Amino acid sequence: MRWIIALPAFALFACDLPEPSETMISDRSNTSASYRAGFDDGCHSGRQAAGDLFEQFRKDQTRFNSDRDYAQGWSDAFRQCETQSEAQMRQMRSAATINAIKSREPDKFDRVLRNIDYSGLEGL
Repeated sequence: MRWIIALPAFALFACDLPEPSETMISDRSNTSASYRAGFDDGCHSGRQAAGDLFEQFRKDQTRFNSDRDYAQGWSDAFRQCETQSEAQMRQMRSAATINAIKSREPDKFDRVLRNIDYSGLEGL
């Protein structure tokens, strides 16, 4: 049941985000093609390591061992994309939990929200 609630939320959330490899590489216009290839592979691998069921681990081990740019790109991307994917999954779990509580006890949920002071947040 949780996946039914979380999956549409994830699909909407994921569509709004730029591809990490695009935004992270765009900041490094002087990177080599080898670094960018490693970055792409590392990003897919990092997302898979974080639990993304739609990703696969990708790493050219021979190239990783012999090409410093590929290895650096792979390592940079793995950490960044793994962290970003974990954050997205935490956000999905939180949304699913809130929706589950809200559907089971809507009155209690509304009472909790009524007691939160939102003043000062209007300009955000």
